[in-house]
Amino acid sequence: MDTIRSYLESMFKNLPLTDKVMRAKSELLQMMEDKYTELIKEGKSENEAVGIVISEFGNLEDLVDDLGIKDIYTEQRTEKKNRRLLSFDEIKMFIEKRRKAAILTGLGIVLCICSVICPILGEAAHLGEVFFIPGMFLTIGIGVALFIISANIREETRFVFREHCGIDSVQTDYLKSERTKYISTYSIMKSIGILCCILCFIPSMIFDEIATSELIEELGPSFLFVFVGVGVFLITYSTKTKKSYDILLSLNGDMYENTNFYYEKKEVVYKNKTVQTIISVYWPTIICIYLSVSFITNDWHISWIIWPVSAVIFSILKAIGREN
Repeated sequence: MDTIRSYLESMFKNLPLTDKVMRAKSELLQMMEDKYTELIKEGKSENEAVGIVISEFGNLEDLVDDLGIKDIYTEQRTEKKNRRLLSFDEIKMFIEKRRKAAILTGLGIVLCICSVICPILGEAAHLGEVFFIPGMFLTIGIGVALFIISANIREETRFVFREHCGIDSVQTDYLKSERTKYISTYSIMKSIGILCCILCFIPSMIFDEIATSELIEELGPSFLFVFVGVGVFLITYSTKTKKSYDILLSLNGDMYENTNFYYEKKEVVYKNKTVQTIISVYWPTIICIYLSVSFITNDWHISWIIWPVSAVIFSILKAIGREN
């Protein structure tokens, strides 16, 4: 029976996982199981029964009318013929560019998070605005610049979404193998990242105990932001790198299935690169503005209003700039 189920999966692997297709798949499985049981009762061996079932039900093209999915099957075959198959060089370029963009995005986030260290240490060292105002905004500026560079690098890979691309069976097997190899690295990096965020308070506790001056005491909260930054970097980089494999594996259908994992391909295209760039750096910039305003004015009880206002502006930007 496992052989029959595996064969059934291969028959439906290129069809979109809609409710209609899933019902047809379930119906065909039931038909195959009933036939298999009937053959076994007639005295056929397991191998003979499997062979007969596959020969009778193994051609999906002959069954689509009875299963009620002829329109979906025909559309999928037409789309497959019209797809542009990616080369191995393009696949490797896509993964490498996305990985590089993930590193830059992660570093940008780290800089934005750690920018608040400047006012913390500046005040402790009694350097005042000479240190913390320029230092904080310079760090934020570099972070935002990295976001923009990252967005431009990702732009070089968007042909995968704008054109009707696909991958062949050899490339699919290669990507599945590479993704499987990466999963252990992904799990380790994400676990360490989460651990860094959870344990970020420990440096504060340690420096509070050993502090001999105000500057040393303020190293605690400074390292708190460093721990959070490192944690967020590891989570961001590992997640975005894994996603690059999932995007490519989803090209031959609406969804990519890997045991209990599903990735639905969604890529929003905007009217021009300017809008695309603004959208890509919008929320990191808002975080920087929120932290800057809050630290400079110390009005944390009021500065939260930045978030709902920013959400409204973001929705308007998406509605105006969205192409599809």
